[in-house]
Amino acid sequence: MSDTDRPEDRPAVPAATPAPSAVSSPDEVTIRRAPKFGVFIVGGAVLGFLATLLVVTLTMDIDRGDQQDADFGTLVGYFSLWGVTIGAFVGAVVAIVLDRVFARRAARLTAERVEVEPAEETVDGEVEEHGDASGPVERTDR
Repeated sequence: MSDTDRPEDRPAVPAATPAPSAVSSPDEVTIRRAPKFGVFIVGGAVLGFLATLLVVTLTMDIDRGDQQDADFGTLVGYFSLWGVTIGAFVGAVVAIVLDRVFARRAARLTAERVEVEPAEETVDGEVEEHGDASGPVERTDR
């Protein structure tokens, strides 16, 4: 006999373990794409700021008559309040429109929900408590 054929070296065959109980039920689900509103609002605000920056840069050299000249930073700061607000609003409107379009294209499918409750496992030599024992359990197999 070789060293690997000894019965004590062979892996033990696991005892039959109880199978977990599974309960399945059909559910109707809707699958659709949905835009992330925060991304559209922030993106619109950034584009609004960039548009404001572009407009202020292009209109800095316009002759304003006898009005006092304001510096570039002041004009960008003031008009960016409007540009960021309008850009965020436009981004939100675009997100709402896309959400409505994607809602029309939604697909309704039937999915199967499976709830699995694992079986109770007992370890070899473990004593199960039945609630009627009044004290410690004594071993009698000595």
